[in-house]
Amino acid sequence: MASIGVRFGRALIMVRGSTGVAAAVNFYQNGLGMAVVRHTDNWAELTCPVGPSSSNTKIDTDPPSQINFHLSIQSSESEAQLSAGYSPFLNFDVDDMDMIVARCVQMGANLDGPIQYPAMGKVAALRAPDGHMIGLYEPTI
Repeated sequence: MASIGVRFGRALIMVRGSTGVAAAVNFYQNGLGMAVVRHTDNWAELTCPVGPSSSNTKIDTDPPSQINFHLSIQSSESEAQLSAGYSPFLNFDVDDMDMIVARCVQMGANLDGPIQYPAMGKVAALRAPDGHMIGLYEPTI
């Protein structure tokens, strides 16, 4: 099917107030290693690369193309916007599952069940301190 001009822009999560924005930025920056692009009291945008990590890349490109995932965090006081169903389940590919899970748990996340070991790699689900669900995937090398 031909593209109709639609492309992924960003994921948006809603958190309670400016303290929620600051805490979420701290978690996604220091727990998952995302880079902060903008951060105000009521809004933040973070980014990280999309696709395989440089350690898993088999094709050598010069210069390497870089596509980034954008995560926007917005302050809200509305209960409806903060309710389940208004936030995406965020999924991240990781290079070292054990290190990322340990770092995120140390920062206040909760592992939602054990790390699973299907044939294609490791998978885990975390609930971030702000209540959002995060999926982690470490592919088998």
